[in-house]
Order: sequence, then C-alpha cells, then structure tokens
Amino acid sequence: MQKNTVNHPLGFFKKDNSIYESINNDDISFAASDNKSYISIPDYDPATHYIELTRSRYYETLITVRHHIKSVSDNYFYLLGAKNIDLFMMTPSISSPMGPGSDSEAIPINFGKLKTYLTDSSQFGFEPLLMNGIDKVYCYLPSMRGENPDKRHLNQFFHCEAEIKGSLDALIPIIEGYVKSLCEALTWMPSIVGGISREPQATRAALSRILAFDTFKRITLDEGIEILKKSEVPDLFTETQHGRDMTSRGELELLRILHIDTPLWVTSYDRDRVAFYQKPEPNNSDKVINADLLFPPLNGNSFGGEIVGSGQRQDSVEEMYESLKRQGIPAAPYEWYINLRRLSGYGITSGFGLGIERFIAWALCLEDIRDAIIYPRLKNVVTYP
Repeated sequence: MQKNTVNHPLGFFKKDNSIYESINNDDISFAASDNKSYISIPDYDPATHYIELTRSRYYETLITVRHHIKSVSDNYFYLLGAKNIDLFMMTPSISSPMGPGSDSEAIPINFGKLKTYLTDSSQFGFEPLLMNGIDKVYCYLPSMRGENPDKRHLNQFFHCEAEIKGSLDALIPIIEGYVKSLCEALTWMPSIVGGISREPQATRAALSRILAFDTFKRITLDEGIEILKKSEVPDLFTETQHGRDMTSRGELELLRILHIDTPLWVTSYDRDRVAFYQKPEPNNSDKVINADLLFPPLNGNSFGGEIVGSGQRQDSVEEMYESLKRQGIPAAPYEWYINLRRLSGYGITSGFGLGIERFIAWALCLEDIRDAIIYPRLKNVVTYP
C-alpha cells in the first residue's frame, strides 16, 4: 500500500526518520482496517472501565495517538539539547501552595512519620539542576492535584514540563515550536485523526493554521479583562483584594470576542494571583513576567482555553520573601528554594508546562478531558485497576 504523503514544512523530525516511519505505519494500518470509520467513545463507567479497555477501538486508537505524542515530545527536546530528567513523585515543597495565588490543591499523603505531598509540578526538581552546567531540562510525567475534577480537570494528568536558563522571551519560541511539532505530528496520521476526532475537518484546519503561523498573538491580562468587562456575559473573571483572574468561561469568551482561531498568549498576570515564585515585572511590581497560552475550541462544545502555563522565576531573595508574605504563605518549606538564589552561579530561569490531556482533548474536539486519558483518576471515584 502506498504511504500517506503530507507536507511537513517544519521538519522537526529530520534527525529521526524512525519517528515518522512509526507514525506513518500506524496510520497505514488504521486506514487498511475494516473498522476505520468514525469511532464512538464508550460512556465512562468506573465499574466497567477496565472491560472497555480490553475491547474498545477508541482506546486502542487513543493509545496510538498518546504514544506518538510522547515520542514526538522526546524528539523535540532532544533536538533542542534538553536533558530528560527522571523526577520524584513525592515532595515536601509543593509548587502551588494553597494561597490567594494558587489555582490548584495539593494532595497530602502520609509517608512513614512524615507528611508529604504528591508532586503537582516538576519545576522545583528542575531548578537546582540548571546550576550544574545544564542549560535545558524537561520531563513527561504525571502531576497530581486535588481540586474537584470536571470536564477540564483531572486529578492525575500528564504534564510535559521544561525549564531553561534564561528569560521568558527566550522560552516562548521554544513553547511555540513544541506546540507546532505536536500539531505537525498529528498531520502525519490523517486516517487516525479522521477516525478519532469528533470533527476531523475542524482538526485538520486548525493544525494547518497553527503550522502557518510564525508566532502567536499576545495580549495582556489587563487588556483581556477590559474586553470582558464590555461583555454582558456573567462570570467571566473574578476580582478580589489579591487581584483578578479570568475564569475558564472568560478565556473562551475572550477568544470568541476576538475571533481568534489560533492560540493566544495572555501575559502579565496580577502578582498575587499566580505562584509566588513568578518574577515581578521591573516597571510594575504588581504584575509578573508570565504567559498562558489559550487555545480556541474547534467547535461550539469542544475543549478550549488554557493548555500551557509559563513564567520567569524570581531571582531576588527579597522579592521572594515579599511575594510569600503578600500571599500569606509560610516561608519555612521554601527556604531551600530561596537559598538557591544565594549560591554562586545562580541565574534566571524560565519554565512551562503543557497539559497532555488538554492538548489531546483540544486537538480531537473532545468535550470531556476524561476521554483523552486511558486511566482516569478522579477524586472520590474508584476505577480499576
């Protein structure tokens, strides 16, 4: 059978043709199968989910998509010269401690006589290693968070995270290149995407638009909030004494109002509504150097909103203590982290995390993030195995 031919303008995989061959061969096998047409998603039932895993064509195909996203991720960061880091899954120093700036809840566990937490992000494991002669590190690991699950949130999800020496301005092109590499890989499996996407034409069109863009548009949080204030739709943002946030609904409404059909950067969030370790802007200490990447839904009901979060880290001991105090977070668990700034050779770092299930849900026009993972792990829900 003749191989699928797709134009690949970015050429991210030139150094490892085996990845292309593997994707292409799986797509050919899918195209040749008897049941290659639209694949239905089984209704999620935690009591019988393990049985669906043994027989559902959907999960067989999803496994293939997830496998190639992982391979493409590893290859992309290999080409960048980033080192893959195997990290811990338990930590005494959570990276999103509960406070006015936290958007996630840590999961505490008892480990012997110690109270510890499941890892919510790998960032804290990265930063010391960048002081040891390494410029870029990354991982592709689970993150665990304790807030109530919904169509946008899992309690265990996969997170591709990276940290580099340098500023956020140096990091953003790396993030954009990574997003494009994932999109390009999906164009290499047209038959699979045609079978598993809820809206294949919308998926193909969105991938093509992203691959044609040099860089994604940017607006500040202030600009976004002002746009939302003019809308008559309720619950688009929250405002407290600690600052403002766009809600998930607000992110989607902003994209709709702006008629955005490619990802949009939103920058310069309020200092006390983001993690305490984000670097304040030099000209406005109530804003931070950060950027979230919002993805527009590909149809009316499918997944969209924030999929990537990124920021530049605090490099000042004094600013770090100030941020902790402003957010009402005890400094003691983070003294080790603060002390890194006192060591010789410390330099500014920046990092990001991309939610794998969120990206898959967006790309395949899924409505529920549970449909993007093989084994959902949801608070107060028992799922075997």
